[in-house]
Amino acid sequence: MIGEVIFLFAIALACLYCLVLLVLFLGLFKVSKDTRVQTHKHPFVSVVVAARNEEETLAHCLSSLLSQVYPEELYEVILIDDNSTDNTLSIARSLAEKDYRLKVLSAVEYNNLRGKQNALDMGIQASKGEIILMTDADCQARPEWIENMVGEFEPEIGLVAGFSILSEEGISDEGMLQRIFAKLQSLETLSLYIGSIGSIAQGFAWAGTGNNMAYRREVYDELGGFGALGVTGAEDSMLLQWVDRNSKWKVKPTANTVYVKPMETISQYLAQRNRWASSALQNRLSLIAFMVIVYGLNLLLPFLIVLCAFSVISYKELILFLCLKTVPEFLILLKGLALFNRMDLMKYFLLVQPFHVIYVLICGIHGLSKGFVWKGRRYKERNGARHKIVMSDK
Repeated sequence: MIGEVIFLFAIALACLYCLVLLVLFLGLFKVSKDTRVQTHKHPFVSVVVAARNEEETLAHCLSSLLSQVYPEELYEVILIDDNSTDNTLSIARSLAEKDYRLKVLSAVEYNNLRGKQNALDMGIQASKGEIILMTDADCQARPEWIENMVGEFEPEIGLVAGFSILSEEGISDEGMLQRIFAKLQSLETLSLYIGSIGSIAQGFAWAGTGNNMAYRREVYDELGGFGALGVTGAEDSMLLQWVDRNSKWKVKPTANTVYVKPMETISQYLAQRNRWASSALQNRLSLIAFMVIVYGLNLLLPFLIVLCAFSVISYKELILFLCLKTVPEFLILLKGLALFNRMDLMKYFLLVQPFHVIYVLICGIHGLSKGFVWKGRRYKERNGARHKIVMSDK
């Protein structure tokens, strides 16, 4: 009896999951694979990058940003060193001496902001661009990145949400397991981005990534800066959701991407996912509800396998549940990966399934209960209240 109840509940949850993925899937058809380039207008652009202990990647990042096809007199790059303990600041200053477009600041805490939010706000306040572009110091942008991101801005668009692709350059020399791990990360990360694109296209923006986002300075000022969002580990998604829910502006997704390296170890990967999960309860209710559905499905799957092994439910019933979960996932990935030109990842679809289940079950709880460590700083939620995340030294 209990087994039947669990099965019926699992099927009901899977049907809800299918319905949501169908809505996201239909949204993908509203997104063009080719980025829209607007050549008749070139507003001044400020690219803002917050960096903490990024000595290994910073030079490549800044080189790509200073090699854009966008008119060089119409953009600046503002690098804010967030109290790095390595050579990040000296590398940035050395490059700034060679290019007038690069401005280097050192983060000083003010306005009750902390960490990356504080650094980004400092950079934005010091900028003079009509359009603000955000990326991370471990990313590399293609030469047409600024041009294409700016080209997405129509009169009613306030924020353009771009995404990133994991660069697998050099991983071919790392061994088979490292290559497979990178592929699984690529597929799993893009699955999250594909869902985000579908939600934005359907008019209920769920999430974005701060390593590839553009918005009007007017939008940021209207918000009141990152300080108005409260201290959070997901300032990018919180900003995107605020614009979508509380402003006159529209949010637009784009397939224009930047490149970032995958995590090298499983512990690094889980730490990253814990950081993302730590801000889950700050999201809009529709996204929280969907995350509950996703967690419930992944939690029920092992139970159903056990019930099937003990003949409490039939293998046909288990297959039905698996089909309700995996078939819509396959279809939405098929469409979404085409937008990112990464159809090569589809062959890892079945392999990523257990990988995805394990990480969802671990990070879904761990990220909410224990906060996270990022760049040597510990962030922990205070008193279980939304927007109350405390930062301290590790």
